[in-house]
Amino acid sequence: MQNSLCFFCIVLIFLMSGSLCRAETVIIDCLITPDIYHFFKERKIKNTKIKIIHPGCFLGHPLFIDSNTSLSGEKGAQIQQTFISPDTVGVINISSGDGTRAVSNVQISEVSFIGGAEKNGFAEHNPLISIFNAHDVTLSNLNLTGFRGDGVYVGQGNVVSNHHIIIRNVVFDGVNFSNRNGISIIDGHDILIDGNRFTRISRKGMPGSIDLEPNTSLQRIYNIMISRNHFTDVHGMAAIVVSLRHAGGTVPDNVTIKDNIFDKVVRGILIKSVIPTIQVNNNFHIFDNKSSSASKGDYSICNVNAVTGNNLPAIEKYSDSCWKSLRIKQDVLQ
Repeated sequence: MQNSLCFFCIVLIFLMSGSLCRAETVIIDCLITPDIYHFFKERKIKNTKIKIIHPGCFLGHPLFIDSNTSLSGEKGAQIQQTFISPDTVGVINISSGDGTRAVSNVQISEVSFIGGAEKNGFAEHNPLISIFNAHDVTLSNLNLTGFRGDGVYVGQGNVVSNHHIIIRNVVFDGVNFSNRNGISIIDGHDILIDGNRFTRISRKGMPGSIDLEPNTSLQRIYNIMISRNHFTDVHGMAAIVVSLRHAGGTVPDNVTIKDNIFDKVVRGILIKSVIPTIQVNNNFHIFDNKSSSASKGDYSICNVNAVTGNNLPAIEKYSDSCWKSLRIKQDVLQ
């Protein structure tokens, strides 16, 4: 009898049960106990499989997810943000919480997350999902709606650079353009962004749907694939922005942008620098993208000293005055 009871605890735990068994699976029914944080605040979310059922759940505090953890949903699973988070802290944080070690093997899927953009407006540094010091992370089949800052923020790793991150089949809906970016990547490598949809994102002056932006010499971005995404109604500078900002020349390396669709955007792709001495050599591979209704042009390269050995769209597709400062050398122009 004791063995069968323990087995039951391992397979299924309801939030109100108070069981002392070590759970491998936790099922949260939002119709019964919607306050997710209330259950988890005294527990470490690690080595746990979390299943969310039904809409109606909410988070009144940030939730930190550690290694070997999955969070998935069914029957319209939905989690709403009901708090105003501090800067760079997400509603969901894939992180150890103290920045002393790496987190690995995390999956989040089949859940809708609703941020506070409609109620509380724009907050540049308040993401829905943040990733720090993490590797082998998959975000798939999600709806990220009404984020105040970013939908997903991949920040600097002080223990390990974020790597082997997959973001696939996610709908990023900013709802009212009162947000920063759909995805921001500050530090990371071997990242796949594939098959997502971005709409109603970015207030004026913000980068756009996807922003690759290493800001210091410690932040590196390389081996990035951005493919098969659909962008529509983007009010930022471009659907995809690559920012070359640091004086140390931490230029993103081996970035492929292919098979994407841009519709009703300011620009399709923008590669820009505030330091005209930066050179971009053998770094960018941009091809087979389709653009319509880009108010300032399909592609722009701004304030870059030289671009050599890259695979780029034909120069006729560039707009603004940005490309005039560009010296093309041995690039493949399509």
